[in-house]
Amino acid sequence: MEPGYLVEFFDQRRILCGIVLELKGERLHVLSQTNREMTLARKRVLHACPSRLSPQLPRQQLLDRLEETASKREALKASIQLEDLWELLAQEEQALTAQEMAELWFQEANPDQVAALERALLEDRFLFKFKDEHWVPNPPEVVAQLKEGARREQERLEEMEAAAAWLKAVWDGEQAPEPKSKGQLVELLRRMAVFGLEGPDYAQGKAYLEKARLTAADAPFQLLMRLGVFQEDENLDLYRLEVPREFSPEAHVGAVLLRDRPPQDPYAAHRLDLTSLPCFTIDGERTRDFDDALSLEETETGWRLGVHIADVSSMVQPHTLLDREAQERATSIYLPEHRLPMLPEEISEDILSLLAGQERPALSFSVTLGPDAEVLDWEIRPSRIRVHQRLTYQEVDGLLAQDPRFAALARLTDLLKERRLARGGYELKLPEVWVVFSHQGEIQVVVEDQETPARTLVAEAMVLANWLAARFLAEHGVPAIYRSQPEPREAINRQESKGLLELYRDRRRLSRVVMDLLPQPHWGLGVECYTLATSPIRRYLDLVTHRQLLSFLCEAPPPYNPEELGEILSLIEPAMRRAGLLKTRRLRYWLLKYLAARVGRKKEALVLEALPHRYRLLLPDIHLEVFLPAAATLKLNPGDLVLVRLERVNPREDQIKISLA
Repeated sequence: MEPGYLVEFFDQRRILCGIVLELKGERLHVLSQTNREMTLARKRVLHACPSRLSPQLPRQQLLDRLEETASKREALKASIQLEDLWELLAQEEQALTAQEMAELWFQEANPDQVAALERALLEDRFLFKFKDEHWVPNPPEVVAQLKEGARREQERLEEMEAAAAWLKAVWDGEQAPEPKSKGQLVELLRRMAVFGLEGPDYAQGKAYLEKARLTAADAPFQLLMRLGVFQEDENLDLYRLEVPREFSPEAHVGAVLLRDRPPQDPYAAHRLDLTSLPCFTIDGERTRDFDDALSLEETETGWRLGVHIADVSSMVQPHTLLDREAQERATSIYLPEHRLPMLPEEISEDILSLLAGQERPALSFSVTLGPDAEVLDWEIRPSRIRVHQRLTYQEVDGLLAQDPRFAALARLTDLLKERRLARGGYELKLPEVWVVFSHQGEIQVVVEDQETPARTLVAEAMVLANWLAARFLAEHGVPAIYRSQPEPREAINRQESKGLLELYRDRRRLSRVVMDLLPQPHWGLGVECYTLATSPIRRYLDLVTHRQLLSFLCEAPPPYNPEELGEILSLIEPAMRRAGLLKTRRLRYWLLKYLAARVGRKKEALVLEALPHRYRLLLPDIHLEVFLPAAATLKLNPGDLVLVRLERVNPREDQIKISLA
């Protein structure tokens, strides 16, 4: 190749003509038809031929000639029917050089004709492939496959264009034709919003958004809000944790049938009629599913305390659809904005609930107490009860000074608690934090003392019943699931009065509560064994416990053997952890949302712990833990009270930035 040669090469996916101005070793210094001088590697040259042009001609004359040559070759290319050549050569499975193919088509082969044919071959994607300096015709089936692939790719590109245009219109609040794939696109955005980078098709979704020029990190969530798929405060953890949100239509139908046509009571012959006993429920004002009631009678030697639990097991049978869906949930979940019941509301708030004035099947724990609340005798019986009063915690707190029955019940349960804690129990007296909403939707944070007399009264009665249920099952060798708690990881002083710092330290010292098939001590409660039996509407473990208890009481074989209980435990333990995590995260979201409206304000904070490069603080008014970056010169000690300023809060990203005020 010498100066003056005409060459063709690809530049930005376009075939250009050029003239070689000079040789630079193994590279060519070329002037292209676009009036650009460039250095080319020889391997980039697609076609080369001598010309009568001198590189010394005026530049415009060279450019005119290059443009003329390119136009001529494009015109020649347009006259070539490559499909006809392919049909001819494919039949004979014949491979030719570009020169030979040009001679076959044009009956001659001047440089322009060869270059034109090469252009046609290079633009072709289906008919020929280049191998060993020859053009080989693809078999018909390969051509068909390549064309089908190209068709699908074209459809994909068109679909992406339409989808991107629609996404941009949604973002801008404008109207645009909906793409055919709208449903799949919305689902793709949902997975991106929920799982982020960990989503299985995040890259595909990102490509759509980049095509629409939507680069904000929260673009998927914002688009779904604009589409009405998500609300501003959508709980994404419901999707991330795969929490069941709705009951199946079949479960709803089954619940309605159960409500309207209750099944025959399998324990009817064994039930004790306690409908004349003055039972009462004590719950929160917003409670709708009542699964426990109390009664108290004075006797010649002391008192008879009754703890009566709704008998869900008499209506919800093992291995039924309702039972399977309850097992999948494991527990009702109460969130600030809504609740997810373990059983459909058609029955959990109606026929299974201990509603005032309604006769209901129950499992009754009757405990004979001495004057100082010593347990003299006790029994567990299937029963029928009727609740006479529906009371709230606030109402009972107000009745303690007026009603001798409630005053006596509070005194007895206080003594029961003292005796239990004296045996080694420990009560972590941290208040409970609630988020509620005003009628105008304003977020309100309530820090509620769990040590009110009415709450203590109910809690102690439930601890007593659960302890007795565990004792009964263990003593009679009935397979059961127990709850226990090992001793703390670090020693805890159970006697001294403690402030917030020490209470939070104690919480970190406590060992986790565990569930097992063997009865073991529960350190925190101070009992030798413990199970759950007092909330069968809300917890699946309690329902299982009822089934085991009632089968023994009614002289029937237990529904579950140890192996089956182990299988149930393996299912409900993760579900209960999931529920706990969901509640913790959702409460934190709403507390951050509450703070987001107060950015710029100052708040008091308690230093809980010094960590590398930061401090862990507590905002005592809402019991929220936050982190303060620690400058090298900052020296704080656990227990210090500091004033901090809220700099930035993003509830959706669980981010809060504070600084010392």
